[in-house]
Amino acid sequence: MNIIDYWYAFPVGLLISSLVSSVGIGGGVLWMPFFLIVLKLSPETAVLTSLVIQTAGMGSASLMCARQKRVDKKMAGFILLISLPGVLIGSILASRLESEYMQLALGLLVMTTAFLFVSSKQKYADMGKESVDMRQAYRSSWITFPASIGSGMLSTSMSEWLIPIMRSKLSLKMSHAIGTSIVIAFGVSAVAAVIHLFLGSKPEIGAVIWAVPGVLIGGQIGPRITAMINERLLKESFVFFLTLVGIHLVYNAY
Repeated sequence: MNIIDYWYAFPVGLLISSLVSSVGIGGGVLWMPFFLIVLKLSPETAVLTSLVIQTAGMGSASLMCARQKRVDKKMAGFILLISLPGVLIGSILASRLESEYMQLALGLLVMTTAFLFVSSKQKYADMGKESVDMRQAYRSSWITFPASIGSGMLSTSMSEWLIPIMRSKLSLKMSHAIGTSIVIAFGVSAVAAVIHLFLGSKPEIGAVIWAVPGVLIGGQIGPRITAMINERLLKESFVFFLTLVGIHLVYNAY
């Protein structure tokens, strides 16, 4: 395909980035199905392309969150540091697993994300603390290792796992939980992208060229609409879509 043929990655990037930066989830859970199902890229190319795009989008959103002072910098730095081994392991697995297993793993992860949204009782009401007691953060950091493996292997984010913990266990404000998760997603995506490049993977340049402007714009829009989210409608629509995509990916894996 020529670069011009990927033009629709621009509106897709705008929509995905606006959504994920408004609720704090990772874009990979939406980008990977788009690349695998719509563009029919190989899993290795899809993962790196997703990571490169997310690095741009989450970088844009991170700047907005930082300007709005919605980031717990100590928490973000701590999670990024302890996630590095898992990201490395996941990146190596991605270069060695067969396509069918990659799609199966992604499908199961997508449906797990949908389940997390269904089971989460956390509201978007912005009540709580603006920073975390790091002693509490240490006790809740175990989830980082398996989540970071998924980030390196499938370009998915740890945000779906971190935000519920930040809210229920660490009592962080929703706006700060989302902002901190966005910064973490940016750092993890950038590190994972470098590792995949080092391992020999190549992104789909046409998709990157069109998608990056979309996610840069969406990354500025998302944080502005966080306070206006209709939580019930958002969850129901998002869960329905993720469930269908997850079932399709699992079915294609066989």
